[in-house]
Amino acid sequence: MFPYNCFKSIFICSSFLLVLNTVAETVIPLPNIPQPAPGSYFVTSAPLNDGTFLIWNGNQVYKQLAPKNDAYSLIAEGYQGDPAFVAISPDEKKAILGQGYLGDIYLLDLTNPQDFTPLSIIANISHYYGIYLTSELLLLDITKPDFSGSEIHILPVNTKSGNTTQFVLSKPKSSNKDMVIDKPPFAYSATLAKDGNWVYITDGNTREIRKFAVSSLINAYNTHTNLVWETDGTLIGTSGRYFSGGVSGISIDNLLIIGGSEGFMLPGGIQEVNPTTGEIVRVWDPANNQGYYSAFYNSYSDTILAIVYNMGYLIVRTEQEECPDCKPIRKSIYRAGEDVCLDIFGETIPEGSQFTWSKINGDISTNPRISGIHCKKLLIYNAQPEDTGTYICTYGNEKAMYTLHIIVTENSVPLYSPLFLLTTIVLLSLTSIYRLKKRPLI
Repeated sequence: MFPYNCFKSIFICSSFLLVLNTVAETVIPLPNIPQPAPGSYFVTSAPLNDGTFLIWNGNQVYKQLAPKNDAYSLIAEGYQGDPAFVAISPDEKKAILGQGYLGDIYLLDLTNPQDFTPLSIIANISHYYGIYLTSELLLLDITKPDFSGSEIHILPVNTKSGNTTQFVLSKPKSSNKDMVIDKPPFAYSATLAKDGNWVYITDGNTREIRKFAVSSLINAYNTHTNLVWETDGTLIGTSGRYFSGGVSGISIDNLLIIGGSEGFMLPGGIQEVNPTTGEIVRVWDPANNQGYYSAFYNSYSDTILAIVYNMGYLIVRTEQEECPDCKPIRKSIYRAGEDVCLDIFGETIPEGSQFTWSKINGDISTNPRISGIHCKKLLIYNAQPEDTGTYICTYGNEKAMYTLHIIVTENSVPLYSPLFLLTTIVLLSLTSIYRLKKRPLI
């Protein structure tokens, strides 16, 4: 469980006022999030490429007005049902809304959203969750009619030309030839997530996660064959360790986002899991109630929309810092108490570069006097002798490296001190060595 965190560092410098590393909250409550429509019990969501979320409450469809914002715009209504999923087409022009057990699957044109009409229904098949496998194929997790388990099906999505372009599922009903994976007996349905060439599929009963190659799923569909759960799927970690809701997204640092709980009436939350080691890196419980969470991840804003008992929270994974507006001075020796502004000099910086500053044999991420770690300029406010050292900035997708060496002296140490002169000579020598070795990283 993680309490709300608010980290703010405000520094007043002699010539300017800076608000640095300003973060509203790691977890932002969303008291205005749309609530389930009458007759519905949940709301569901999907991320959009502008960093916002699309939200469907079982009647109305809303769009979040801005990333990390608790305001929503109604874009369409009349799409009835207890929401199961929203799937956004790869070109983000269409959304498919899945009604769940009652089976209606709706099409919503995101370029020109319209209220529901009977033509909005493009298929009917009882389902639990769905995602776009490709721009032409929809992947569904379907509970068996006799509730003896669940299956993974693929349904084609075709484009038909006419006065208007619309997507339709070519078959209104599912059949066995649509099934590509028959999950183990008594398996529960769960969310699905696609990451490049892989799809993560979960048995919500045993809480076992396996990944399947997209190419294998497509081949199984084309050849009317089934993949075998145990042999065709790669096991992630250990069964029973993860929440039952399934993988709902893959973060920008390649962690699986998993919602749900440990089982009926058992503790829940949102886990972040390393898919290579199976390690649970972090667990979120923003409501502090260990409830069953639905999790929706947006890689563009690096945020998780968490919904528990119809309460909404936005988990901001990457804290945006305000870059320092300081003037760098090309020198290597500073007096204690000075503000040190480091910058990259004499290098060609690729457009759109990301920056990361670090210090050899030192951790600057926890130093409250340092800001701009992910900026072109690094500010050391009220520098102290312990700030002496070698600073490295990687940039251009971390393929290049720039080094700087600084010395911070006590006010009482005279410039002609033998110890000071010896330290200066050593560090200046290191500067020459690092500059000779400076090269693109492989």
